[in-house]
Amino acid sequence: MIDFLKYRYFFVFWSALLLAVGIVVGSYNYYKSGNVFQYHIDFVGGTELNVNFENPIKISEFRSALDSSHWTDLSIQSIGTANSENKYKEFVVRTKDTSDNIEHKFLDDVNAKITSNKVTISGVSRVGAEVGKDIKTNAIIAVILALLIILFYIALRSKYRFGVGAVASLIHDLLAVMVIIMLLGEQISISVMAAVLSVLGYSLHDTIIIFSRIRENFKKMKGKSEFEIANISINQTLNRTLLTSFATLLTIVAILIFGGEILRGFAIVMFVGIIVGTYSSIYIASPVMLAIKSKSSEISSSSIK
Repeated sequence: MIDFLKYRYFFVFWSALLLAVGIVVGSYNYYKSGNVFQYHIDFVGGTELNVNFENPIKISEFRSALDSSHWTDLSIQSIGTANSENKYKEFVVRTKDTSDNIEHKFLDDVNAKITSNKVTISGVSRVGAEVGKDIKTNAIIAVILALLIILFYIALRSKYRFGVGAVASLIHDLLAVMVIIMLLGEQISISVMAAVLSVLGYSLHDTIIIFSRIRENFKKMKGKSEFEIANISINQTLNRTLLTSFATLLTIVAILIFGGEILRGFAIVMFVGIIVGTYSSIYIASPVMLAIKSKSSEISSSSIK
């Protein structure tokens, strides 16, 4: 049997360190650009161009051509796998400019600088600044409402100590995933926010499975300490936890590889979130629950269903 809880302080330390790094990097980002995160045009407005070159080109060469053409607010991201010379054929270019015919001006400028490589635009997406602001506000409201519904569900279904453990795990997952998104430089988009909410639901379900087994074993194993019972319970549910996580990760990897640019952010957040959620249900939720002393009557009663 693995003594998971023996190392709880070690893992709590690394979680705290991640959050501390997030605070430092977030403060620097805010000082530098006025935003903690990078936002997709869904939230800030702008134009997204899908750019294709006939022959592979280095991203530095592409960026240099645009810099010399005074496109100062561009964000360039390569798509697909680079060849042996670290060159790509497909790129996504984002700009805050939403003017009409911006794609034609863009093509003219690129063709004037890169004459030996034919370039085309396969897709254009525009979001107005006011629309982007409304979408951002609605997304924040949706996340808050979802969290409140989850907390309400926990309050109805759980006794105090188990509820606090589950809430602590959810807060940890939300902060950890958002910090990792920031550190990876991933843009906050509608699909990314959907992935964050999915991760919270996944983590809560994983926590409830473990807590249910702990509750059952509290009734059966009267002579053992709470820490022993919690360790036994975690080990008993370990196979189910790992198999479910592994199967889900395989699906997410497939989406990451074959889903294209549109699903890339969603897949990355889900991949990171499943790992974080599985980890927190063991090393955050259970230790927090055990740290809260309860009356013996509470332990023997139905604590979580």
